Amino acid sequence: MFACTRRTLLLLRRNISFTYHELEGREICRRLAVPQFEELYPGQLSQIAVRTMASTSKQLGNFQNRHELKRLKNVKMRAKRGGQLFPSTNVTAQVIGSGSRDSPASVLIIADSTRFLFNCGEGTQRLLMECGVKSISRLEHIFFTRMSWENLGGAIGMMITLKKIGLPKLTYYGPENLRDFTQALQIFAKQDMLELDVKSPDQGPFTNEAMVVHPVTIKSSIPPVTTVTQVHTKQVPDIEPDSDSDTEEAQATSGEVPKKRKGDPLATISGMNVKLQPWRKDTKKRKMSPAENVCVAYVCKLHDKDGKILVDKAMSLGLKPGPEYSLLKKGESVTTEDGKVIKPEDVVGPKEIGPTMIVLECPSEDFIDSLTTNPTLQRHHQDGEGDIPAAVIHITPPEILEDTRYQDWVNRFNPSVEHIVCNRQCNSVTHLKSRRTCTKLNLLHPEIFPLPTVLSSPMDSSKTFHYAKSFERFVLKPRMGWDREHVQTDDPLLFLDEVKDLPDFSSSLDELKVHLADKMQTLKATTRYPEVVFLGTGSAMPNRERNVSGIMLHISEQQNVLMDCGEGTFNQICRFYGDKTDEVMSNLRCIFISHRHADHHVGLLQILKYWKTLALKNKDNSKAVILVAPKRVFIWLNQYNQHCEDIIHQMRFVEVGDLCDSAEERSRHEETILTGLNLEKFETVPVKHCSNAYGLAISHNDGWKIVYSGDTMPCDALVTAGKNADLLIHEATLEDGMSEEAVIKKHSMISEAIDIGERMDAKFIMLTHFSQRYPKVPLLPDRVSGKVGIAFDFMRFCLSEVDLVPLFMPTLKHLFAEQIQELMENKMKKAEKEFFKVTAEQFVGK
Repeated sequence: MFACTRRTLLLLRRNISFTYHELEGREICRRLAVPQFEELYPGQLSQIAVRTMASTSKQLGNFQNRHELKRLKNVKMRAKRGGQLFPSTNVTAQVIGSGSRDSPASVLIIADSTRFLFNCGEGTQRLLMECGVKSISRLEHIFFTRMSWENLGGAIGMMITLKKIGLPKLTYYGPENLRDFTQALQIFAKQDMLELDVKSPDQGPFTNEAMVVHPVTIKSSIPPVTTVTQVHTKQVPDIEPDSDSDTEEAQATSGEVPKKRKGDPLATISGMNVKLQPWRKDTKKRKMSPAENVCVAYVCKLHDKDGKILVDKAMSLGLKPGPEYSLLKKGESVTTEDGKVIKPEDVVGPKEIGPTMIVLECPSEDFIDSLTTNPTLQRHHQDGEGDIPAAVIHITPPEILEDTRYQDWVNRFNPSVEHIVCNRQCNSVTHLKSRRTCTKLNLLHPEIFPLPTVLSSPMDSSKTFHYAKSFERFVLKPRMGWDREHVQTDDPLLFLDEVKDLPDFSSSLDELKVHLADKMQTLKATTRYPEVVFLGTGSAMPNRERNVSGIMLHISEQQNVLMDCGEGTFNQICRFYGDKTDEVMSNLRCIFISHRHADHHVGLLQILKYWKTLALKNKDNSKAVILVAPKRVFIWLNQYNQHCEDIIHQMRFVEVGDLCDSAEERSRHEETILTGLNLEKFETVPVKHCSNAYGLAISHNDGWKIVYSGDTMPCDALVTAGKNADLLIHEATLEDGMSEEAVIKKHSMISEAIDIGERMDAKFIMLTHFSQRYPKVPLLPDRVSGKVGIAFDFMRFCLSEVDLVPLFMPTLKHLFAEQIQELMENKMKKAEKEFFKVTAEQFVGK
């Protein structure tokens, strides 16, 4: 029992918030000695409690209302204007992704009251965070130049984020089959979708408050290929992807294997062209007519600004300042008091002509003729009738830029035009926050915390083109020119200078080196494999330090398994492996998707697409990639593959539930995986998260065992399947004390994850999948055993090195002392609010 001091009671009486240092004790005083207060101030606590609750509720309501108004200010302002156009004073075009392998090409136009994004590949949202773009709620228009995953991959995560911050509507512009893409999203993201308005080129031009956008269709000279797919003749009900039944949800919570119901629309995957099985008798061949292979260029013309009133001249004509000035600026004549008619040309200066910018993509040779002969684009050449563009952004590969037809077309523009190239040769430094963290961690152990690579490639020395760098801006208004303030540079020495002044860090690092040297002498010499590489260790959405879920497991030198792949996983692979990316991707044998949530599988399409590219390039038909995933993921893949882009190649599909220990089909499906990866067992485990969510237990013939939890609450089935594991990789989304949120979101707190590992008798427990509340480090319990580690992006280790990981803990606490202190203060503030709430509710009840 912790009693209140007299000062604490006085503070409570005055309805003043207090800190825990003003209590005799360091834990939450829910067992407060209230009778002591009643003796001092009889009958007053209930009144204070009521006043406290009312005040808190009012303040919270006011805060939420203010936040909502601020968030949607641009939407409300537009409604107030009633559609009237007000030209933006400041307009810039900022390169977000430069077009390199790890940063797909994207450009953001920033106007006064709105934002326009051209293409949204994987990782675009994370890049926007990194370059400090403000007011993402103003992003209401996304233009796509082509139906390719490099352009579309980040649109799903962006849509989910914009819905969460309150944007009521988002408009997509692009090829006709963009509608098929948005419809396919409902397979797994129906609940996360905001209102989407999809516009095709034939609906243009598109006018908004900043500019007029003229879409220009560029067609491939290669006609689309009509494919034949397997379609069941039996009528299948409409799929409701996110409307899980009560039975499924209950089974998910209990960790049981969901039973397949007769007549379930998901029991049959209609038109599934990735299933390697003969056509059945109840199927027939149907010709699928794919959409035309087109690109869309966009000619963006900023609104002209009305000329200014020449006040001195107007006054000399007897016209004083007033509402007549506005009429004159609109082009109307006015009459003075003495009957004199004044025309606009008498007192209004010349209009300020809004600049023009063109965004185009020419991905391959078969688009060149259509592009170079397009009359709409030719109008903007030097000898054309249209406006001379300030800039042309070319999302064009190097081999097309070198084509003489393309170069002749470019040379016909006015020499003043800025030609900006975004392609794989435009490598630039990005994700500086992540690089800063990696550089500091590298001091602890260079092999376990390696530095991410900076991709490099030769650039063309031509004076015609400017090769883009991420985050640089081309200013369109008020004065044209380059702004490179936000361009990042990799300066490890600057990052290392930041740790010199950290209290006790240097001494802790020296002690760590000694302990590591001693430990290395006792470690058994083992092979390098298995090796674990963490590509993403965050949850829900990426932040600047942590990407979303992705773990590469190297079983051998030529056998890799990817466990989950959220958005940006391929980008992370490029940054980690650098020039060895192709080798690592070619050796990818199996991909495991734990469940259908977007932060665990949106990166899958780019992985499969690049894997296909390498297989075709190497002409290797002997290898196949095995995809173990929920059925909804396969339906999504199939829909995208049929209607948007052909990405599936030599892929074998195994439904994740068919590899459970109790599954009827287990032995048949598992045999292929075991043989190909030299495994003893590949077992999926139903866990407590959403429906059809699974963990994974892998046992190798060499005797090691690794368990991955996926997303889950504490799960007994995982304990059983992972018994005596050498390594448990378990999600630890939330800190201790957040049990209510953990239950609602069906995630684990840190102590719960550690407890699972201890019950499992796991030799080591690696925590991952941290909430975005913890961008650098989570808040660990006071006492953590010597077999627990924290995962970081780009962290790598083999099983023989896991015993080194706990040695890092003391040094990590010094390295991130400021962040840990901030987390502790936030926790105390939250606990203080909870204390007042509980106390107030207790006495209101009396």
